[in-house]
Amino acid sequence: MADPSLLHRDATARETDALTASNGTGPAFASAESSRFAQTSLPLRQAPRRGAPPQIHDVTEKFTRACQALDVGQLVKDEYFTLFESIGAIEIMDPKMDSGFLQPGETLEDDFDPLAPLLPEELIGIMDQLLGYEMAWHTGYPLSQTLFTSVYIDRLLWPESKTIPQAQFYRGDIPVDKRPGTLLDVLRAYCLALIKGCDYVIAKIMARDYFEEEDFATHTYNRVLFVQAPIDVFLRELDASMEMIEDPDLEIDDGIRSAIIARLQFRKSFLCALDPECPLEILSDFWPPVLPYIDQVNNTHTLGKSVPGSFSTKIQRRLASTVPPRPIVQVEFKDALQTLKQLCTDCEEATRFKDLPTDPLEYQSFLWTFASRQPAPLTYSRSYLSNILFDPYILNAPVSLPLEDVKSFVFHESPILDPSNWALSPPRNPLMPKPPRLQFALLIDEFVERVGQPYLDLWVALGQNRCRLRRMLAHVIIAWDMLQQDAVFVDADLVAYAFQLNISEEVMDGPLQTWVYIKKLWMIEKVIILGFEQDIYLPDEHAGMYYFLSLMANKRKDALLRCVQHNNDRTVQFLRSSHFEDAQSTSEKLSFIDSEFQQATGISAFAKALHGFYTIANYLHLLPSPKRPFSTEDLRYELRMKPFLSLQPSEVPPFEEFQAALQPYGSYCDPSPSLYEDFKQVDSKLWSDIGASLKAAKDAFAKVKKYGAKESNAGGVEQAWNKETQGMLASCIALGVAVAGLKSAVKDIEPSSGVQVKVEIPPAGADKRYVEGWIVPKILKG
Repeated sequence: MADPSLLHRDATARETDALTASNGTGPAFASAESSRFAQTSLPLRQAPRRGAPPQIHDVTEKFTRACQALDVGQLVKDEYFTLFESIGAIEIMDPKMDSGFLQPGETLEDDFDPLAPLLPEELIGIMDQLLGYEMAWHTGYPLSQTLFTSVYIDRLLWPESKTIPQAQFYRGDIPVDKRPGTLLDVLRAYCLALIKGCDYVIAKIMARDYFEEEDFATHTYNRVLFVQAPIDVFLRELDASMEMIEDPDLEIDDGIRSAIIARLQFRKSFLCALDPECPLEILSDFWPPVLPYIDQVNNTHTLGKSVPGSFSTKIQRRLASTVPPRPIVQVEFKDALQTLKQLCTDCEEATRFKDLPTDPLEYQSFLWTFASRQPAPLTYSRSYLSNILFDPYILNAPVSLPLEDVKSFVFHESPILDPSNWALSPPRNPLMPKPPRLQFALLIDEFVERVGQPYLDLWVALGQNRCRLRRMLAHVIIAWDMLQQDAVFVDADLVAYAFQLNISEEVMDGPLQTWVYIKKLWMIEKVIILGFEQDIYLPDEHAGMYYFLSLMANKRKDALLRCVQHNNDRTVQFLRSSHFEDAQSTSEKLSFIDSEFQQATGISAFAKALHGFYTIANYLHLLPSPKRPFSTEDLRYELRMKPFLSLQPSEVPPFEEFQAALQPYGSYCDPSPSLYEDFKQVDSKLWSDIGASLKAAKDAFAKVKKYGAKESNAGGVEQAWNKETQGMLASCIALGVAVAGLKSAVKDIEPSSGVQVKVEIPPAGADKRYVEGWIVPKILKG
């Protein structure tokens, strides 16, 4: 049998010769273009003349024979048949990919008449369906699959209207008897307000950092959503519609009348709440009125009647889109209302941010708590909070926010931040050295300017969804690591000038790098906890990651201990010098630092206890462990620690040290006999370490709870803070119960026998964990 590739080349050559001959461009064409042919290694395909009549050949039989001549897996490729052409060939006549393909009997345009009279029940049904598609858009679906499938909205937006009165369900002049009736005018006002609300949502979201591929679809497909029209125009349209519905001459049922008015009032209040030009001082006045109307809409939903023909995927063919028509997103109305309530509640919560005291630590607590809300805030809600956060009124505060953060930890009542330092002037002679106190001011100003961008990056990250928050924090940590290296040099100068003024005992050793290090370690802890919250780590990895979390929290505890000791020393100094007000102020600030110290102590101890529990579970083979034939333990360890490998000083322990902590009795498959001896002894170091860690964690969290949210600079989220602190205490108790159950199960264990229990790990997001990032398993009888 002949080689198929040779047959293909011969056929290509014959077709080229025939094409050349039929075009009458034989030798003359070849000679005229010989120089151009010599510049390429492939023969050029000749294009037929446009005037030549098309010739159709049935190649089915030849194609079948050619396919049968090929072996399985053998490929014949034409150099001219590009990927673009192949994709185009696949799209043709495929209803899922070919936007021009029509089923038998199908028309290209919709035959729905938007000027046809509506029943009052149908008006309610269309309004509710539009609301459902609006909420589907808020959850991430594009407008082409939601609101833009509405025939009514399409007629208002296309062709584009220059003024709002021109935006009708028709264009041009129509006979008087075909003009829209009252109910269609009401629907028009509702749709206009809905479109303007979409414009406000897009403006708010695009004003801040968002990621369209995973958060929100802002593409409007070349449709202009009345961007230039002010809100007053739409409010007047809604008011006029309500007057028409309230007219007693309009003969409709009173229950349906009230239902329509409730929907118009909801749309009016919702549009006012979405207005991006709303002053910051009165933001909190607009969201509470929206919620009562949502309940009224829900109670009267059954009065509506759907109009399926008013929504169509055919409209997508006229949108400026590169994708073929896709199905309309179907959302249950009760789910849509739940999403709407969540959006309004989250935005109402976000407005409380403006009432917080001017304290960056309060801001940080609020941002972290808001990002932790369940269910997770929608993109608009997070953008709404971010716009408040980055409002000039907040950012241009009378005090420097990063400097206030530094002051809370290391510079409280410090001579380095004495306001008189900024009142000094440099000497007129540039050769003369600047006074040390002026140098303090210059160094602090330089450091505050340097810390500004990393500080804002942290706030931006806290405004993202939880998955992206974890990824962005890993990048923000790198920036803070570089900041820590710069802080070392600034600290050296501060200490030198303090020595010149003989106030070294009043200045903490390495204050700025200590502050940066505390913040950096806090972010590392959050990255690890978010990994547990999002089930990124497999069960057999829990021991290792909780061990690493314990190390990070312990380092932060040590850094905070230095701050506690320094503030204690400063309090004693103030008392000795009879500066009682300064001593009182320093003592009050010490409560916050000690609260942070106790929290770090509790996290470190509890993570260590979980590490011990999961280590025992791994030895007993109670946790699922997948086969990993293409990786090794050291490579997997490097992969997990990759975000932290470049940090200086190195925060990642060597693999040998890490493995020794996870496998203190040797390999899980062949442990040392001493393991079973320690299992049986109730007071062995194996069990006593876990018990001591649990006791230390409970004591630390109890002290944190005693301090309260306000002392911990979380007064703005007191309720959520109390719930989390109580959840940590409950988690400690639950782990104690699990340890007791496991200890009872192995008291008579032998190397050749197993245990008659199993470990149940609570899943994420199912309200089966006291705190989402802390996975406390349960011991069940096998």
